[in-house]
Amino acid sequence: SIPMQTLQCYNDYISLTTCTWMVCSEAHKFLNVTLNFEEDKEMTCRSHRGESHADCQNSTMHWVCHIHGYEQETYNFKFDLTLHAELNVHLFQNVQTLPPQNLSVSLMRSGDFLLTWKAPDGSQGLGDALEYEVTYKRKWESWEQAVSLLLSNTTRCHLGHKDLVPETSYVARVRTRLGQASGSSRQYSKWSTEVSWETPESDLQPKNLRCLFNGADRLTCSWEVKKAIVTSVLFGLFFRATLASAEEECSPVHEQALPHIPYVVQSCEIPVSNSSSQRQYHVSVRAKTEEKLIEPWKNSELL
Repeated sequence: SIPMQTLQCYNDYISLTTCTWMVCSEAHKFLNVTLNFEEDKEMTCRSHRGESHADCQNSTMHWVCHIHGYEQETYNFKFDLTLHAELNVHLFQNVQTLPPQNLSVSLMRSGDFLLTWKAPDGSQGLGDALEYEVTYKRKWESWEQAVSLLLSNTTRCHLGHKDLVPETSYVARVRTRLGQASGSSRQYSKWSTEVSWETPESDLQPKNLRCLFNGADRLTCSWEVKKAIVTSVLFGLFFRATLASAEEECSPVHEQALPHIPYVVQSCEIPVSNSSSQRQYHVSVRAKTEEKLIEPWKNSELL
């Protein structure tokens, strides 16, 4: 503590001991700290504001105490409040395991990816009660944008190539907690070390089509297309509000270039006028057919 670090005492070898020490001013606002010693001797103290200290947020309070006597050797500090906390801990009701170990990724013959890991050290006595959360994302995305998967009784996770964007760097991590049947507080472990991989090049089909409803009046859909072809091909978002309704085209389509990958993100908002929990939209993205009327008599050139 700052008081004990700064405590210094010296005596005159006759009848007086002088002790100096300091306390951070922010602590002094909440707590009275008093010099204490074993023998019952008279002591007078005074304080003044002093210079700053590296461990104090603001200034310090300097104390000077005069003790009548010089035989004292052991000092401590007492407080005007009793500061304590206590708890009875039931071990298996308050478990936070170590993180999973040896997270790795491998490419399967199908083109899918397989994440594998080992259960954390010390979890053998917990039986099959562990749950795992796997999150993965593209390297340039934040972890808040990551996909989250919850798994039980397994130490592997299968990622289909259709769920991943080609020619992209991905990163994944995993953590664990006790299952619901354990009766524990189910605190998650810290995250494992991360593992990364690259997805191979693929065809020119639109990728990563996803839609999110705002709960009120908008269904926003986004997809990704290869940057090299967007100057030659226009993609449109088409939807049906019900299976029986006519197909409509969403407009306008917005586009955002991503500097980290050879793809651009295109998106469109579909207005929702009559929402219900049973409502289901069918959406599709496809290349649009462009037409241009060229009238021969207006576009002739003599040889």
